[in-house]
Amino acid sequence: MSCNLACPVDAKPYNLIQQRWNNRYKQCGAPPLYKFVCPTSSPNIWQLLNIFLTDEERGWISHWMDYEPMHGDEVLLIGNYLHLFPFIVGGSSLLDQFRPVDRLDQWEAGAYLYQGGYLDVVQKIAVQTKREFDTWGVKKIVPMLDAVHHLFTTVHPREMGVSHDQEFVNFTDWLLEKIETGAIELKHPVEKLVTVHDNCYSKAFGQTCWDSHREILKRCGCTLVEMRHNRENGLCCGFGKGASWTRNATLPFEIISEGARKFKEAEETGAQALVSYCGGCIYLLWAARELLGSPMDVYHSIEIVRMAMGETINYPQDHIRRAWDIIAIISYQLMISLFQKNFSIESLHYDETRSTFMPKEFRILKTIRSLLDSSLFRRFYAALFRQIMPLVKLI
Repeated sequence: MSCNLACPVDAKPYNLIQQRWNNRYKQCGAPPLYKFVCPTSSPNIWQLLNIFLTDEERGWISHWMDYEPMHGDEVLLIGNYLHLFPFIVGGSSLLDQFRPVDRLDQWEAGAYLYQGGYLDVVQKIAVQTKREFDTWGVKKIVPMLDAVHHLFTTVHPREMGVSHDQEFVNFTDWLLEKIETGAIELKHPVEKLVTVHDNCYSKAFGQTCWDSHREILKRCGCTLVEMRHNRENGLCCGFGKGASWTRNATLPFEIISEGARKFKEAEETGAQALVSYCGGCIYLLWAARELLGSPMDVYHSIEIVRMAMGETINYPQDHIRRAWDIIAIISYQLMISLFQKNFSIESLHYDETRSTFMPKEFRILKTIRSLLDSSLFRRFYAALFRQIMPLVKLI
């Protein structure tokens, strides 16, 4: 979204790009690998990940997915991508303030589809979510993701013709207010030198958003150092390359290649850790970290807050395990996508008999994941991946 900020006449060039991508989708369909992030397709990442979830993670997710909001609830939308890393927030006292809800087929309000130019689908999601929110009867909704907040408050009413009646509160704004008033006490300073990854959607909010996230980290005891590209010029985690796909088979290598640029800049700062405030970026950054062999720690900002609150997190073990779960799933999805055709997103609601908690055996996937339990095989796989990455640019 940087081009919208850079345009001197406010012509919204990103919107023009999205329209071209939308035309391509109508003409050609979506790449088969994109089923990976479509909760109504089978298999998808949420369905396949269920094979590898711990019992504790299943408990958290089941609670979030099964809860039916009631009038007067203050709802916290967990979101599709934080669903992949439920341990980031699961079990935290932060959740005591809300009714946590996780609805995969709300598609993060259509945020990641919007990035890829699937505008017709996003319009249908806007209508669907409005109907669902009105049925709930809730007055206040707190999305954990800046992108989702932006979709509900700006994209849906201005571009999709759908206005929501609920009050939407940005989670970061809520969190900073609680810290400032002392409702959330940060008694255990996290004395780390960190650099901040600014995600694509932060550019829709601008300076206030970038400053708020950094202020939270400072309150937690962190010292900040900036990458060469930051804020409005921040480099993508890699997902943006997926939005502009041209070849299905090379897509994972192109995405991680973009992630490599981010890690190179982060490592050049001398920081101990790269901190992201986006659940969507976290899963790509961790996959990239493991495949690239980067020594840099990667945290979600919520984890930094939890540590400053004195809560215990199982870092980095949980993240490393989940990164290789996701790498195995991506590898499996890429294999089967080579034998599939482009597709259209027809259904916005998933079939509960086939989706998240109803995976099949998927023996090939389990075999891949079992092999990746070996540190020797992990090193071999990562080295092979890195060897292929530059070759993709020559195709």
